Amino acid sequence: MNPAPASRLPTRRSSPGSAVGSPLGGRSPGSRHAVLVATAFLAVLAFFAAVPGALAGQMTEEGEVPERLAVFLDCTDWCQQQFIRQELTYVDWVRDREVADVHVLVTEEDTGAGGEAQTFDLIGLGVFEGMDYSTVYTTTANSTQAEERDGFLQTLQAVLVPYMMQTSMGPQVRVAVEEAEAAGPAVTQPVDDPWDYWTIEFYADGSADFESRQQALDTRWGVYVGRVSEDWKIQFRPFFNYNYDRFERGEEDEEEIIRSNARRNGFTTYAVKSVSPHWSVGAFADAFTSTFDNVEWRYRFMPAVEWSLFPYREATRRQLTVAYRIGASHITYRDTTIYEETQELLPEHTLTAEYEVTQPWGEVDIGLNASQYLQDLDFYSLSFDGSIDVRITQGLSIELGADVAFIQNQLNLPKGDANLEEVLLRRRQLETNYEAGLSFGFRYRFGSIYNNVVNTRFGGGPNQDRF
Repeated sequence: MNPAPASRLPTRRSSPGSAVGSPLGGRSPGSRHAVLVATAFLAVLAFFAAVPGALAGQMTEEGEVPERLAVFLDCTDWCQQQFIRQELTYVDWVRDREVADVHVLVTEEDTGAGGEAQTFDLIGLGVFEGMDYSTVYTTTANSTQAEERDGFLQTLQAVLVPYMMQTSMGPQVRVAVEEAEAAGPAVTQPVDDPWDYWTIEFYADGSADFESRQQALDTRWGVYVGRVSEDWKIQFRPFFNYNYDRFERGEEDEEEIIRSNARRNGFTTYAVKSVSPHWSVGAFADAFTSTFDNVEWRYRFMPAVEWSLFPYREATRRQLTVAYRIGASHITYRDTTIYEETQELLPEHTLTAEYEVTQPWGEVDIGLNASQYLQDLDFYSLSFDGSIDVRITQGLSIELGADVAFIQNQLNLPKGDANLEEVLLRRRQLETNYEAGLSFGFRYRFGSIYNNVVNTRFGGGPNQDRF
């Protein structure tokens, strides 16, 4: 029952620290290192903020008007490209934008009512350069997968008409508009909404695994109550998580049974007010209990402000935001911590910066999260994460991802050593001063680019091996 080595954790001061300075501190070598890393990160942000403008001006050689339209559909698996290719057979689907006549870039964002707003950006290439269009298709929370898929297809067919009219197939194009009764009731926002934009969503899911000598149960459930309008974004969310594991080891006469339980429950809420196209203010609060984090109860309240470089309406394609929060937490611990605390009041502040862009040349997502306890500036955490997916040339793309975190604020660690079961089952947080991860890869494909055939035979089936 010994506390963690002092060489791996900051020394806890009993008296308050000096006046609040930078969110990253600066009184220890670790703090100075974090500042240098933060400076480098912001330089990377500035570099990537300039990339879209430099790459957006790619030019293609002019040529003859094509007989059939070559389309590059740029979206993830949610748009069901196989279905689209099966239903829309009068265009050629290509696998690289370099050989396309039209680049259809589709992004999506959640709507306040629980649906999806799918933005179609059509970018003309080659002889169609300069013919750019944009439209939005919105689904509802009650839309079935088939309804969403059909609506996506109908929208795509409509937005391709201006390009089709410029090909040799133009005389074959016909536009049909259904009568209002046949098309069904129009989906519009009612003038008098009886719910006043409020939505309620219950959720529950879980999994259970059973073998002769081990069993596992994972469950989670809760409620989302929210309201989203142009001026306000409000949410209340209670949540509950329960995990149970049971293992048997040894022979029957010396059998040992190991049981493990973990709970993570709480309540979160926030209210955000739109101030301008670039500014928002809000407040966040939560109550939280966790066996893993050694927290009996934590109560936290933090006012916040956020600035967006680009107008919020452009968030589906690009956004660079910086948010700052300041407040305090009152924590009661389940077990005495390594700093001999059973409860304490912790003033803190956080800084979050995020850059996301989805452009014809690829995607970039970079984030920074910094937090610091104000009673002692040596207790902080600083994390970076980023991913980039760039199309280098026809058929070749690279993917890079990384995350790193410097951790110097584990005030909640329980006193004493964790036993083997707690470590292997991840039922207790362990002391560390960093976390890091890296992912990378590339894709290169060559061969036929004009293959519209869809063949789904033996397309699925489970793996029969257990290794």
